[in-house]
Amino acid sequence: MNTKIESVYATLSKSDKAIADYFLSHGKDIISMNIHELAAEIGTSSASVSRFVRKVLGKSFAETKIELAKNIESLSVENTHEIFEWASDFDDMPNKIISHIDQVCKDVLDFNGIKVFEEVITLLADAENIFLFGVGSSGIVAQDMHQKMIKLRKRALYITDSNFGTLNAALCTDKDVVVAISFSGRTKEVNIAARKAKEMGAKVISITNNTKNKLRALSDINIVIPSVEMNESRLAAIFSRYGQLFVVDMLFVGLAKRISNSPSQLLDGYREILKELKENR
Repeated sequence: MNTKIESVYATLSKSDKAIADYFLSHGKDIISMNIHELAAEIGTSSASVSRFVRKVLGKSFAETKIELAKNIESLSVENTHEIFEWASDFDDMPNKIISHIDQVCKDVLDFNGIKVFEEVITLLADAENIFLFGVGSSGIVAQDMHQKMIKLRKRALYITDSNFGTLNAALCTDKDVVVAISFSGRTKEVNIAARKAKEMGAKVISITNNTKNKLRALSDINIVIPSVEMNESRLAAIFSRYGQLFVVDMLFVGLAKRISNSPSQLLDGYREILKELKENR
């Protein structure tokens, strides 16, 4: 829940930020309050609190209190706000990393919901061609998705040379889908490609953070990787890519089930080619 609030914090109005601040710093206290008591404590109206939880959390106030109670019971401060101390015992590092990967994936699913993934899977299933754009670490994610789409016999294109790759946006048609990946949403090459593809009639799916950014504005559907303000030492800052890879895996599995009753048979042709390549070495 804190991740959702922190992700949209920069876009909130002054009055909503006051409510958000109270949720972030006094979440445990809210459990025992009714909506009128909370509003009085913050110095706002109960209607404002109600609108805030509906807009930001997608829940009623009663549902929000239940969710808060679950979070406090199941999550420790370490799980949600742990700072990566480089000098800490290396023996503890594997458990910290596993814990954060797990939390990042849960946050992505919680923030987007299954419906968003289903909408994207439908677009990918119907696409004649899938164009992928990403640079740097997001390029690694684009390459992973490219390989997975080919495994499912979908015609996909990704070029590692970002400048040359961007030019391919001019090949898009209204039968194609673009997947544009940039955590910041400000990568020049990716944004140019997304804009051009949209001009050519293609549907644009972005995988980016939840702040207001150019890529998100250009896209037809945005899959959110929750963005939390953090300093460079926080362990969670390292793991935005894990969130992106989790999205790709969700799309891969969902698409496999959508286009075939037997996903395993769908991959047989891919496996046969790999086997032949290995035998000829």
